[in-house]
Amino acid sequence: MPSLVVFALLTLAAVAFVILSLSVSKLNRRIRSLEAAERTLEHEFAASRAKATEMEAAQQFLARFVRELPAVVHGLLLSGGGRNIPGLLIGAVTRMVEPRRAIIAVRRRPAESDPDRHMRMAVAAVYPDGFLDLGHEIPIGTGEVGYAAELQRVLERKDFDSQQPHMRKKLREETTGGFQPDIVAPMVVDQEVVGVVAVEGLKRRASDLKDALRLLAQVGAIAVHTQARYTEMKATASIDGLTGAFNKRYLTHRLAEELARVLEESKPLSVFLFDVDHFKRYNDQNGHVAGDRLLQSLAKLVQDNLRRNTIFGRYGGEEFLIVFPDTKREQAMAAAENIRAAIAAYPFPHAASQPLGYVSISGGVAECPLDERNAVGLVRAADEALYRAKRAGRNRVMR
Repeated sequence: MPSLVVFALLTLAAVAFVILSLSVSKLNRRIRSLEAAERTLEHEFAASRAKATEMEAAQQFLARFVRELPAVVHGLLLSGGGRNIPGLLIGAVTRMVEPRRAIIAVRRRPAESDPDRHMRMAVAAVYPDGFLDLGHEIPIGTGEVGYAAELQRVLERKDFDSQQPHMRKKLREETTGGFQPDIVAPMVVDQEVVGVVAVEGLKRRASDLKDALRLLAQVGAIAVHTQARYTEMKATASIDGLTGAFNKRYLTHRLAEELARVLEESKPLSVFLFDVDHFKRYNDQNGHVAGDRLLQSLAKLVQDNLRRNTIFGRYGGEEFLIVFPDTKREQAMAAAENIRAAIAAYPFPHAASQPLGYVSISGGVAECPLDERNAVGLVRAADEALYRAKRAGRNRVMR
């Protein structure tokens, strides 16, 4: 009997142990499940917090962008000159996007002396100042910045890094002094790239930064293009169509400006008015086409023999005017004599058929305030000296 009791007790104990073990195991699984759920919640909370921080940063950026964009557009499109545009643009980029470094490069204009000049861009503004020289050239199609300009697409760092090995090698060609852009936004107008905006060291990566740079680049492109067309129109309005020198309208305007300045600063100014001797005879003998070519060659010869601060143009017909700012009459006489001698020695076509055996000029020099204090009187004084030179035998300069 006692043995049965002991057996029953042992059996009950075993059953209880099994039940207890199962309960503990179940409890452990439940605890692990709860711990896993807690970790999941912590991760989700951290992700939500990061997302909220990112959204807050994006909202702050968007608010800053919307607040500043109208002023940027106004400043760019109403800029006082083309040289101001890159500085205004890089200021907008650094305020809105907050990069570590940034570049604005503008495409060079074509030039007869350098046929490939328009295939290069020149650095026009940098941030911070000095990390890359202004005027540093970036060939279109070379390096990461040049490649984006050639492609005319906004490219990010991942776009450069995902290229095929042979292309990555080409993109690594040094063109920007170690500058490795995170985003390059070409400035494009009418399917033609006029420059680029490139930034490096962004604090965050987001699609809104790419879109912002694309928009800023587009506004900058319109500003650069508009300013270039305005400069061309302004130059065309002030340039004589035949000789490429300044026309009478521009000369009159500049002479008045310079006279006002030198009178205020108590400085001298001289003018040299001259024309081609026996030009009608040259035209009659050789034709008007030859006469036009003579004037073109003569204008280029004069320009090649002038200092940079002088103002030279065609005053009418075969008559030309040179303005010498900050120059006394004696100095202007010496410069005028050098020009007269250069023209007389130049082998112009048909020069031997002229009365003197060569092409010559006669001219007069006048000084402000010594001779006259206003533009009309000064040119009249020079004109009177010119006709005295004609009466004295031509091929000479008189004061």
